[in-house]
Amino acid sequence: MAALAAAMPSRAETIRAAGTGVGIAIVRQLAEQYRRDHPDTPIWVPESVGTGGAVKGLAAGKLDVGILARPLKSGEVEGGASVPICRTPLVFYINAGRRDVTLSRRDLPALFANALPPFPGGEVRVLLRPSTDTGFIRLLETYPDLVPAVTAARDARGAVMALTDQDAMEMVEASRTLLTFGAFAPLLAEKRKLIAVPLDGVAPSRETLESGHPFPEIPLVLALPPSATAQARAFVDYARSPAASALLRANGCIPVSGP
Repeated sequence: MAALAAAMPSRAETIRAAGTGVGIAIVRQLAEQYRRDHPDTPIWVPESVGTGGAVKGLAAGKLDVGILARPLKSGEVEGGASVPICRTPLVFYINAGRRDVTLSRRDLPALFANALPPFPGGEVRVLLRPSTDTGFIRLLETYPDLVPAVTAARDARGAVMALTDQDAMEMVEASRTLLTFGAFAPLLAEKRKLIAVPLDGVAPSRETLESGHPFPEIPLVLALPPSATAQARAFVDYARSPAASALLRANGCIPVSGP
């Protein structure tokens, strides 16, 4: 947060939006599209500070919009508001050159034990994320029987771990063997050389997102402080508008409908 504060522009008319790496690229694209019609409203979106960093920034009055991978919890930002804009699958993903890799639900314990037999293109190893990572929390909620395997993997000597979504994508992109679990949307929004691994014969794509898939999902949420500016509210409203829906779908995030 100290680094964020040092880089932060003065409030003036600038909308300061920061948060989870799941949504950074999408919000930057929304900001670019929004500014075509609102050139006098600059929007500043720094590198990821995580959902926790967004909550702290909102509570301290340092942010106009928080980018979260979940709604605000009770008591986090008194009087704040959570506005879900879309939802994206959480997928296993790997270097785009490894199209030989497929998984089934039965493979997952062996995956986290690094005990899967090699695929035609070679072995795969799992890249872990911290226990506070939203994607891994949802993974274990969906498959609670994986808790012992994931816990043992984190405790294992020599375990490989990435702290942020961007760190994870960069590490997997640079490897022919690493595979991890995370949000689908940033793979598309950041144009990464990564692919979602089919699970039980299904791999998410722009075309199949809304027709059903076996993966858990997380919301992309824009949060406002209690004293939100009119400019910040207008940008969040835009992110929920029909004008933004095509951009969200193109980036693997299904727009939220309704009030």
